[in-house]
Amino acid sequence: MKTVLMITQKFPPFNGVGVLRVTKFVKYIQDFGWRPVVLTCKLQENHLDAVDEKMLDGVPEDLSIHRVNAPSLYDVYRLVGGRAKQGSFSLSKNSLASLIRSLFVPDQYVAWYFTGVRKAREIFQVENIDAIYSTSPRETPHLIGRTLHLKYKCPWIADFRDPWIEKQHRPKRIQPLEQFEKYLEKIVLRDADGILAAWPGIVRSFEPAVEEKSQVLTNGFDEEDFRGLKPHVFPKFTFLYAGSLFKELSPLPMFEALDVLLQTRPKLRQKIQLVLLGRQDAFVRDTIKKYELEYCVDKIPQIPHRECLEYMLGADVLTFSVPDKQWIPSKIFEYLRAGRPILAIADQDSDAVQIIARVNPDLCFASRDPGHIARYMSNLVRNRGVSDCEIQNNRRLWAFERRHLAKQLAHTLDALVSQV
Repeated sequence: MKTVLMITQKFPPFNGVGVLRVTKFVKYIQDFGWRPVVLTCKLQENHLDAVDEKMLDGVPEDLSIHRVNAPSLYDVYRLVGGRAKQGSFSLSKNSLASLIRSLFVPDQYVAWYFTGVRKAREIFQVENIDAIYSTSPRETPHLIGRTLHLKYKCPWIADFRDPWIEKQHRPKRIQPLEQFEKYLEKIVLRDADGILAAWPGIVRSFEPAVEEKSQVLTNGFDEEDFRGLKPHVFPKFTFLYAGSLFKELSPLPMFEALDVLLQTRPKLRQKIQLVLLGRQDAFVRDTIKKYELEYCVDKIPQIPHRECLEYMLGADVLTFSVPDKQWIPSKIFEYLRAGRPILAIADQDSDAVQIIARVNPDLCFASRDPGHIARYMSNLVRNRGVSDCEIQNNRRLWAFERRHLAKQLAHTLDALVSQV
């Protein structure tokens, strides 16, 4: 069995959507001839509200996990007198924190490049590493992966869950640092033996030479996560948004539509609710107040992953919002598995909507027009949603199962190693 060193800034018991991809690769890749060894950061104080021990369920019991110290923006922020607020967006919105954050390239955890490389060298001394896998965001793992690749001549795959330079929430930097970060992205893309992208739009942003060695390996769902779940029972007709919600995701039409619906059908005020499952920024909170929707919007903090899936299964409608036609949120694959109607605040020809349509063309309604969305909401409430979609016999859905995706990663690693 070959061995792959998997470098990721976050790993369970840290809970978060960004952790799922690498965790499921670790869980299943051993079935296809690859033993994973994980290099990651120790949990920081500001992460303690996002711990879910059950995220380790299914991970090989003998998995070798190496955790290193990772001084971060939070440490610098506290040193200069700031107060980091756990579990919120307030830190990044604070002017002092934003200034400090802009000075760290490529991210506020860049200090773990040094502790990570040092630990990785120890790993290479005791393990026969056949390949390296690094994942972002955050991007520091790619810098660690590149350094190890050049030193040990070991095949290396860089996995991008989101774009780098073009990603949402990238801090504004002074010009020299901006150019330096672009240089870092350039050398990572140039030197990696293979590039993985979680959605096609990432690959489209690459230069032709990089695109040739890139492949799309989407996110997905793990069927084992759904076993034994009981759908959450909501007291009202429920529209559910799972995940962080902030201004850059362009969610305004969803709230405008809800306002239109309740203005035209006031009797629904006590019968429907919008559940926001995760974190929201100030824009979302202010928008809820602007339209006086506090009475029908239920904001629930981050919860364990399996509980989140039970909320999905119990909701009448699942909703998401994307800022452009290319971005594909990872939640849509678990939405598809949940089999509930999907409301997309998106263009009809967006990549996310097209993926859903290929699995089940009748499952999703997409629009950015508040009036159209309000009418769709009204029809769903009147008809009490729709019946669940067929799960077991939908081959297109099962192409996104996590074990199948791990098999594809293993085949990619096999191909790279065979070229050495």
